[in-house]
Amino acid sequence: MAVILPLLALLLVMALDAGRLFFGWVALQNASRIGADYAASHADAWDGAPNPIEQDQQVRYALLVIEDLQALGCQGTFVAPPPNFDPDGNGTNDFSDGALVRVDLDCDFDLLTPLAESFLGAPVTLHGRSDFAINRTIVSGLPPPGNPPPPVSCPAGEAKVPTLVGERNQDAYVLWIGAGFKGVNYSPQVTNPNKNRTVRTQLPAAGTCKPTQTEPMAVTLS
Repeated sequence: MAVILPLLALLLVMALDAGRLFFGWVALQNASRIGADYAASHADAWDGAPNPIEQDQQVRYALLVIEDLQALGCQGTFVAPPPNFDPDGNGTNDFSDGALVRVDLDCDFDLLTPLAESFLGAPVTLHGRSDFAINRTIVSGLPPPGNPPPPVSCPAGEAKVPTLVGERNQDAYVLWIGAGFKGVNYSPQVTNPNKNRTVRTQLPAAGTCKPTQTEPMAVTLS
């Protein structure tokens, strides 16, 4: 035991290091996805001289990235790299809808065991990369305001689908079950990584009548 126990303890700590590295890499990938998604939705903020609103959007992007890097426990100074609107490297930034924007993030990760450091070096640099297609919301040709439509009356066993777009995922879930629908049919479920994210789209559409017991609700989150 005197010989084997220290070896087992060392292997256990190295396994913990491996788990921490894998968790950090997955979280870094998710952080790059969040940054790329935000940049793709607000590409105009980097297209030319930004106005005050676009400057706030750039600051919001930087805060999203820095907060994620801090939560990961990355070492060193936290700097949010700007989104890359020329991922192909052809020398021209493309801000058109459907073009790709790339976010690359690096995280210097400290290890627990000196033996792992001797094999991998210290700190270990993790890298995350995500590409998102630029998408803008364009509203044009709206009809003039008029009388509101009459309220929708649903048949027995059905209820009107609430408007979830723009709500936090947790609040959207409360609206869904509050309208009479089954919570187990809501996807993605409200978990810690999802509860404060904002609902971008929903299916079925708001205002339609659907069976309360069987109708699934699928949302996409930002």
